[in-house]
Amino acid sequence: MARFKSFDIAVFTALALVMLITRSHSLSQIIHLPDTSLASFFVAGFYIRSRLAMPALFALGLGIDLVVINVMGGSDFCFTPAYWMLAPAYGVMWIAGRFASRRFGASLGALPVIGAVLCGATFASELLSSGGFYWLGGRFAEPTLAEFLPRIGRYFPGTLISTLIWAGVAAACHAVTVLMTSGQNATHRK
Repeated sequence: MARFKSFDIAVFTALALVMLITRSHSLSQIIHLPDTSLASFFVAGFYIRSRLAMPALFALGLGIDLVVINVMGGSDFCFTPAYWMLAPAYGVMWIAGRFASRRFGASLGALPVIGAVLCGATFASELLSSGGFYWLGGRFAEPTLAEFLPRIGRYFPGTLISTLIWAGVAAACHAVTVLMTSGQNATHRK
């Protein structure tokens, strides 16, 4: 079984903190931050080698949702039997992150193709999570494809934008870390 290394722990901790802040909407009174869950799973797949990170992030998301609903008085509208469709939806993001990391690496030249992988994975994830909610959630009396497709058109753009923003933040953090590390290495060589 793969174990966490210090880098994995640092990345997981950062992703967990951002998920905690954005998913719980704990700062909603001050500023609305879009949910980072999809980007977090992609970034975790890209950087963290341990397979334990995927179920750990899912458990964190579930825990946050349960606290928001049962302790903070948040709405349970989306908490239906279809909630479990989030597992494959997040799994798509995780696998896409791992694929992008192994296939393209973390180079500046790879950003466009990694962005394309991220967009495709986000769309597939949206189909799984929104489709699961729509078809299996029990909230719609007679679900039809004709009614579902406009919902994708309505909700996917916001999901994609927030995922791209948070993935961009992760890429910027990566770039700063690389610059700082290369600067320190250059100083040590003198």
